[in-house]
Amino acid sequence: MFNSVKALFSKSDSQHALEFEEQDLVPIAAAMVLLEVAWADHILQPEEIHLIETALTKLYGFDHTQAGRVFKQAENEHKQSTGLHKFTRTLNEQLDLDEKITLLTHLWRMNSLESTSFHYEEHVIRKIADLLHLRHSEFIKAKLDAKQT
Repeated sequence: MFNSVKALFSKSDSQHALEFEEQDLVPIAAAMVLLEVAWADHILQPEEIHLIETALTKLYGFDHTQAGRVFKQAENEHKQSTGLHKFTRTLNEQLDLDEKITLLTHLWRMNSLESTSFHYEEHVIRKIADLLHLRHSEFIKAKLDAKQT
């Protein structure tokens, strides 16, 4: 199964091939769900890109260049993707509960970029939380944690 997921993530863009190892699958999947929230309003703002890259550096210890590579791969995958299931499946297989809640907190930070909560983003966050098998209390905990930071 990992080989089929790895094959999915190792597609190349038209300029140059981006090779990823198995350990890169989780960061790419995380970037995909972050990107999905950012794209909820069908506008990808520079602040949202910065927040995604910052989340990747905090979650996975990447430097700016590595975070940019993972974001670029996720952006390419997002253009061709038909859903989040394959990405949330990877996250479910590899992340423990605390890691899922931390990721969800970063999703909520994406929602707080605008002065008011954006209902489309909130809907996508709820969908992702459900796909990650998180309870409502964990959904709320992540939302409150995002507001405190």
